[in-house]
Amino acid sequence: MSLSRIRGFLVKLPMPARFRVTSGDAEPQEIKPARSHARTAETIEALGVDVVECLDKDGALLRALRLTDPETHRSDAAETPKGIEVDPTALMLTHFANLLHRAYEHSTEIAFTRLIELAERLSSHTESIEARLAQTETLLRREQSERLDDAYERASEALAKGDGSDPLVQQMMAAFMSAKMGQPPAPARSNGKTTNGKA
Repeated sequence: MSLSRIRGFLVKLPMPARFRVTSGDAEPQEIKPARSHARTAETIEALGVDVVECLDKDGALLRALRLTDPETHRSDAAETPKGIEVDPTALMLTHFANLLHRAYEHSTEIAFTRLIELAERLSSHTESIEARLAQTETLLRREQSERLDDAYERASEALAKGDGSDPLVQQMMAAFMSAKMGQPPAPARSNGKTTNGKA
């Protein structure tokens, strides 16, 4: 059984929570997924098991694969046609074609394994970035809310200490109340004087 075919079986949707493998008449054993499906496939291949079962988090069977089936193995070399069995040049060319076929099959498996590993690493990295971003946004909202509450309390205290006739205190209180309610603050009112000092 080729490593890429085991891995291809493992990555099918729905994604399994764990795997159960059986070898011959031995007791089935469960395997937890590794950090990547390629590592899990390597473990399963190294165990030399006969059957791989994918289970969900509740232990229900999602799918199974028998590794001893002929179609799960690499393709066999092409048979030599009857007419060229006596021709050494044709035999050499057929042998070369078989070797080339094996090399391409192996390199495709390796390339696909590396591609899957890269995709899994990128996915893991993206998930960690999104988690940090969500945590940062939560902290930022909490900090903003605490600052608004603190500013609202200070404005309330300043208003309680004074008689409320100070226009600066009234403007600060209106700005804080608007921010607390989620509305844009009202434009500042002039005290009756223009920039050049004339009314």
